[in-house]
Parts: sequence; structure tokens; C-alpha cells
Amino acid sequence: MKVAHLSDVHLGFGAETGGQGRSADVIRAFETALNRIAELEPDVVVVAGDLFDRPGVTAPPIAAFSRAAAQFHGRLPEVPILVAAGSRDTPLDVERPGPLAVVGALPGVEVAVVRPKRVAVAGGAGNVVLLPHRAVLGPRRPQIAPEPGARWNVLVTYARTSPQSAHALPVDLEGWDYVALGSVHEHRVVRPRACYSGSLERVGPDPWAEAALEKGFVVADTSTGEINFWPTRARAVVSLAPVEATGGGLPTVARRLSEALAGVPGGVDGKLIRIPIRGLSPDDLATLDRELIEPVRRRAALVRVEALPGQGASHAREGSGSRSEFDDEQELRSLLGRARRLMDDGARQDRRMLGS
Repeated sequence: MKVAHLSDVHLGFGAETGGQGRSADVIRAFETALNRIAELEPDVVVVAGDLFDRPGVTAPPIAAFSRAAAQFHGRLPEVPILVAAGSRDTPLDVERPGPLAVVGALPGVEVAVVRPKRVAVAGGAGNVVLLPHRAVLGPRRPQIAPEPGARWNVLVTYARTSPQSAHALPVDLEGWDYVALGSVHEHRVVRPRACYSGSLERVGPDPWAEAALEKGFVVADTSTGEINFWPTRARAVVSLAPVEATGGGLPTVARRLSEALAGVPGGVDGKLIRIPIRGLSPDDLATLDRELIEPVRRRAALVRVEALPGQGASHAREGSGSRSEFDDEQELRSLLGRARRLMDDGARQDRRMLGS
């Protein structure tokens, strides 16, 4: 039996953070993955938690899942999509239906939000147990075990395999033909026939920490135990080296930052960019943000400015104080104009190189 395994999709992510296109990134990644899965023709699709970013998502993420599921079932009408709730999409009040309850009413979709659920698949030969996050955290150990009469047994859960974790999995993994795990955003095989698929996009609180991680989904074969990871395209991330104000204050930072931004391969457009700056006063940092960084925000998918602790020279003067405030303002304006030209020239040069 062939199992397609996704987790930590986080539909609805970014809708409240102001990141340009982040919510659309997650939807695109999910639609792309489901289209690719349809081409691979699995017997079942499982989602090991956090299909939605929170239990209070608005209509667009729910509509996006419904649309993608309908398209998938238009191609593979007999293949179910099974979802175990994670920590993010479990309602605090179990009496109030969340987005999983809505999509669970769709044809070909089964969800487990509070209690474990068994679902027969592959013409009855397969037994899939959905173990939601709330059941993992419950005071009593869930009585979950492989079904002796089933040819294939699959466990789907949002939990950690480490016994020291607060979300430790309270189920013995022995005897399962495949264990689909969620809650870790990195693809990781933890033992034969058990793995985390990882997330489809960089949806952690620090996407730059996930810069080196491939994103994607897993297809597992319960007959052979083979686990194949299928990568998906995720948003590019850039973390600049810390920009220091020492020796010149705001004009120095503007010059150094403009050079760093100009050197970003492929330009800043559409990327997630982190800019650490050390040594600027709050007022100078606000000026830099307004004059130089704000135009970058309009081109990047997300820009995060981090004010690092440490002494700087925001108001330092070179020489013996002969430079006036007007001179510094003139220099700053010139540097800001140069910075914008450098970024534009760098992006054009990269586009020419990519097109050659």
C-alpha cells in the first residue's frame, strides 16, 4: 500500500503577520504537493497535524483546502484524505467546531480532532489510525494498536518520539507498517517505517533557521518499508551579516546596508530577508527603516529588522566636529539614493545572468 504523508501545512499562516504573500505561499505549496501526489497515485493521503495554522482561520484557507481536495478527488476519487489534528488546529473548546470539522464533512475527507479514529482504506486491506494531538496529551494512555486482521496498519499522529518531550507519543511503534509523524518541520526518518515528513513551506517563527532545510512530503510503501521524500519549492530566505554602526553612525549603516542588499544573489524581490543592525539609536533606526528599508519591504515577501544590543556610534562625527547636521543629512540622502540604484542594478545584472 502506498501512503502519501504530509504534515504541518499551516493553511492560513501569515494572514495576520503582514508578510507579503506568505498565506499564498502556503496555499501554493499545498496545491503543488497535492497535484504531485495525484500523479504518484497513492492508496491514501494522510496529514499528520497542523493542516491549519490555528482553529480560528477565516474562510480563504478552508476554501483553498476544499478546492484542492475537490481537484484531487476529480483525478483519484477513491483515494481518501485523512487528517489528524495537531496542536495548532485543535479548538480550545471541543464543543465548538473548528476548520477541521468543516473540511471533515467533505466527500473523501476524514478527520480526527479529539478522539482517535480508525479508517479502513485500500478496499479494506489497510487500517489507518488517526491519533489527534488532544488524545496524545490526554491523562490516560490511548489504547491504540495495529489491527490483527488488517494487511497493512498505519498510524498517523502529531507527536514527538522522544520520551522526554511534553508531547511524547504514548503508543508503541512496534508492529506498524508505517508511522506518519507531524510537529517537526524538518523531514526526518526516526526509525525504519516511521518518519516526520516536515513542512511544505518555511512556516516556523524563524524561517531563516530553516534556510538549509528541504521542504516537501513523503511517499511510503508499506510492502517494502521504502520511504521517499519529494521536495517542493519553498520561499527563498536571506539573512544578512550584522550591519555595524561603529565609526560613522547612520551614514555608515546606510552605506554598509546598501552594499549588502545590492549583493543579494537574484536581488531582494520575493525573498524573506533578515537585517540585523547593531549600534543605532531608535530614532536613527526609524529613519533608516523609513528611507531605505521601506522600499525593500515593498519588493520582498518579508523583511525583519533586528536591533542588536551593543554600543554604536549613531551620532558620531568623523574628525573634530566640523561636519554639520546638514552635511550628514546630505550624505545620508546621497547614500540612500545610491543604495536604491545599487539594488536595482544588482537585480538587473542577476536577471541578465540567469537569462543568458
